[in-house]
Amino acid sequence: MNCAQNKKVIIYLNELRNNERLEGACVFKRLFNIGDKDFKAEKVNTELFNMYNIYEQDWYAFLNFIRNGRIEYDMSSQYIEKEEERDSYQKLFIQTLDSQSNSGIFLKFGPFPVFDNYIKESTQRSLNNMINKKTQIANNPMTPNQDKLLLYKWKTGHFNSDENWIVTIPVPGSVNRGSYWRRLKKSIN
Repeated sequence: MNCAQNKKVIIYLNELRNNERLEGACVFKRLFNIGDKDFKAEKVNTELFNMYNIYEQDWYAFLNFIRNGRIEYDMSSQYIEKEEERDSYQKLFIQTLDSQSNSGIFLKFGPFPVFDNYIKESTQRSLNNMINKKTQIANNPMTPNQDKLLLYKWKTGHFNSDENWIVTIPVPGSVNRGSYWRRLKKSIN
């Protein structure tokens, strides 16, 4: 198949013909003559991708989803243990999901019901992660900026635990500034 910018990709029609992730992808199946037996069999137009400005990387992204049921950064955004690194991959994953749903094969030759469900499940999972993270921060802030409920008194420095002060994390940027310390504000009854 000839893609945009005169790049070529190889398409293995037998792989696509019975792929369960293409269930309900009527337009795509029709364009590639792998669907409905009621239509007259026609040769696949090898300029189809070029005509619709489909790039080589669009095909590879599509093929990755068809083969593996996921897109780039999905596994990294879920399984990396370091929270900051995982958060970065979650952002990349959501950007990639947004990009692939708004361009390329998924948009131009869709709908793809399995991919549409994947988008719903992935965005719900990301939303749940955000809500859980915000709830966790609200209930256990590590810095004054995270103390959205204003439950604590804060100070920084090198202290010993006294008067119910609890150390949270080191102050970023300087070893000499010490750590954040917090204690619950006394409630007035």
